Formats: sequence, structure tokens, C-alpha cells
Amino acid sequence: MRGRTACLVAAILIGVAACGSNNGLNLATVSGKVTYKGEPLKNGTVMFEPDEARGNTGPQAIGTIKSDGTYTLSSQDAGDGAVVGMHRVGVIGLETEPMSKEDAPTPEQDAMKYLQMKTQAGLKAGRDSMRGKAVQTVTGLDGKVFKVVVPEKVTTTGTSGISVEVSRGSNTINIDIAEDGTAKITH
Repeated sequence: MRGRTACLVAAILIGVAACGSNNGLNLATVSGKVTYKGEPLKNGTVMFEPDEARGNTGPQAIGTIKSDGTYTLSSQDAGDGAVVGMHRVGVIGLETEPMSKEDAPTPEQDAMKYLQMKTQAGLKAGRDSMRGKAVQTVTGLDGKVFKVVVPEKVTTTGTSGISVEVSRGSNTINIDIAEDGTAKITH
């Protein structure tokens, strides 16, 4: 009887551990604050990509930057965090208001107007670029075009040079981006 009880308890513990494993992923919660030149970014996205070159694999984790500069990462479910291990990081910091004040339709609502507004925003960005102002933009799913306010270098995980380690448990990872695109990480 003791043997059966021990086996039953072991089976329950294994089952509970498997249920809490996020489909086999070893996730840890990650939140923090993103600043640019010492000021909080008010809009944008933070991306953590597992660094395969350093032995980490799994899904990318993404967090929306809120108006106070804070973010919380999600991989599969809201706020579930990032895979434990080394990550390459990208930050897309955006202006809070779109370049055009006019409401842009989605492609499904009015494909022609959506394309026209996107083209106009691209032409404006091109004119600004010709005037010596290098302008990078991002078009949201709603068709609105936002100006990127951080150096282009940090906008992708492949070019940013930002590398962080996510540890088991709860992680606070603050990212301070300098004007030259370098970043300082604090925990």
C-alpha cells in the first residue's frame, strides 16, 4: 500500500510540474522601464529574442512600452515573460502621435485610401530625409504611420548589440538608450 501511495504522490507531483511549465518552456517574468537619453519612452515595443549562439532557444518575447516607459514581456500568454537564458534585445521607440492626424482606415475597410495614406507618409518621410533629417517610420496595423524616435541601430535584435540574461523567477530589466544607440542595462 505504501508503494502505491508513493507512486500516486509522485505521479501527482510530476503532473503538477508539467502543468505549470508553459508547454515545456522555462519562462520567467520580465518587466522594466525603457528610457532614451534619460527620459522615458512613451510608446513602442521591446523585443527579447533567445540568443541561439549562446545556447538559448524558444519563442521571442514582446512587450508594449506604456506612456511611463514601462513594459512587461509576453511570449505565449499576456505577461508570462521570456525564456530563461541569454537574449538579444531590440527596442522600437515611437512618437506618441501618428504623423498624420487623419484617421487611417484599415486595409479591409478601404484598401485604396490605406495605401494612399501610407504613400503620403512615406513621401513626407522622404522629403524630411532629403532635408538632412533621417526619418524612420513604422506603420501600425491600423494604417497609422509613426515616427521612430530612437537610433535605427537599436530597432532590431540583430543590430542593437543589446544582450541580457533572463534568470528564473521575476526579472526587472531597465534599458537606457543613449543618443548614439548604445544602451545601459540595469536590474
